[in-house]
Amino acid sequence: MKHLADYLEPEQVHAMLDVASACNYRDYLIIKTIWETGMRASEVLAVTPTDIEQKNGIITITNAKGGKERRVLLKKETVDELVSYAAQNSIENDARLFPLKRRQLYNIVKKYGTLANIGPDVHPHTLRHSFAINLVRHNTVYLQFKESDLRQIYDAVPF
Repeated sequence: MKHLADYLEPEQVHAMLDVASACNYRDYLIIKTIWETGMRASEVLAVTPTDIEQKNGIITITNAKGGKERRVLLKKETVDELVSYAAQNSIENDARLFPLKRRQLYNIVKKYGTLANIGPDVHPHTLRHSFAINLVRHNTVYLQFKESDLRQIYDAVPF
């Protein structure tokens, strides 16, 4: 089992989100998406508007680790924000929502970790670990559930 000591408390993530929302809406959405889904850096950078199911509050990750497909849940508010962001920025359905390089994503997360007085060592995987710890703390495990069951469990977890 991997050691998950590298994570943030929800209050720390919220501090990052507060700073990002005041500075750059795109960066805010990136951090919020990783925090609420536990997506890997490569996964969040590959999301297209077509991958977002607004009605169901789901993002389909078409090329997850091992070349597999998986689906992640997202808060309704965040899904709506992502769809709105895509529309406002005229992002084509098959274009990447966040057309950044991996290093740029790392720098964004690091920047808001520093600005929120958390420290410079915050990276996308820190947010992924934070997501996992948050689920565990709320007695939630991320297994193979039917989406309707998982939605009910997920919606009870505070993000």
